[in-house]
Amino acid sequence: MAEVTFVQDGVDRVREAVDSIDSEFQRVQKRLQAQRRSIEKRISKQRSEIEKRTRKEVKRLQTEIRKNPVVKRAQSIADDASRQVEQGVERFLGTFQIASKSDVQRIDRKLAQLRKQLKALESKKKAPASSAPSASA
Repeated sequence: MAEVTFVQDGVDRVREAVDSIDSEFQRVQKRLQAQRRSIEKRISKQRSEIEKRTRKEVKRLQTEIRKNPVVKRAQSIADDASRQVEQGVERFLGTFQIASKSDVQRIDRKLAQLRKQLKALESKKKAPASSAPSASA
């Protein structure tokens, strides 16, 4: 009988140890989850602050760059060059009587409109013709 009690005591101690380990594991797991959430909040807040500072700094740099006389002059030169190229292309196309892209698009829209009108006229013409034979029959 003493052996049974001894074995039972050993089993009880193992169960208690397993229960203790399980509860300790759950406690540690909850603490780690809380720390993870806390770290995620801090990281998210820091990321937002960094993004805000970065946007503010980018705006400041853009404003500063736009105020720079060299940049202003370069932008002016680029605008002038673009206008001159456009004028040159238009003169070239006009000299050789070549339609520009906008001319072709305008003509294409007009053709589409005319096609639509023609289709409507053809369908009107077919409708009375198809109803006429059935009236005589």
